[in-house]
Amino acid sequence: MSNVVRTFICIEIPDSIKQRIDQLQQTLREIEAQVSWTTPSRIHLTLKFLGGVETSRIEPVEKAVRRAATGTSPHEVEVGGAGCFPSARNPRVLWVGLSIVPEPLKKLHARLEDELAIEGFPREKRKFSPHLTIGRIRTPRNSALVAEALIATGFRQESFEATDVIVMRSDLKPTGAIYTPQAVISLAPLSAA
Repeated sequence: MSNVVRTFICIEIPDSIKQRIDQLQQTLREIEAQVSWTTPSRIHLTLKFLGGVETSRIEPVEKAVRRAATGTSPHEVEVGGAGCFPSARNPRVLWVGLSIVPEPLKKLHARLEDELAIEGFPREKRKFSPHLTIGRIRTPRNSALVAEALIATGFRQESFEATDVIVMRSDLKPTGAIYTPQAVISLAPLSAA
């Protein structure tokens, strides 16, 4: 039994969005390309990927997330639009995005970065670009066609309320990752004294 746990911090998305992602993936599968499709039930809005974390550090991670979540009110998140990284000509990651990144989500992310830095986790160097990964390109053949189809199809906007932040364990299996919540932390505005 390893004493290192692959860990990330995320927000759960509703089943209605996961079902629509599944339908989008079915449409894109008609293009013969080598894509590792993300199982819709496993799609989350990742706020920070920590990688391998020693089990002795999971509790400090949970406390850091709790500190970041306190002072952040539940807020609306609007999923909408689609694209790929790094470009449509040379896609590696296919995603559904957020219509806009709401201010409370930006603040929550910044607070997570601050609190986790205190616990010794390096800050993310890239700009915060929240998205839902729906697939990863395995080979270049027809990859641009899939990217073009994804962008042309897009993803109609749908809103949901973010109420919790999850410290998630990820166990890699041949059938795909198994996700287990380590802690579910409610977003809570600072109470007036």
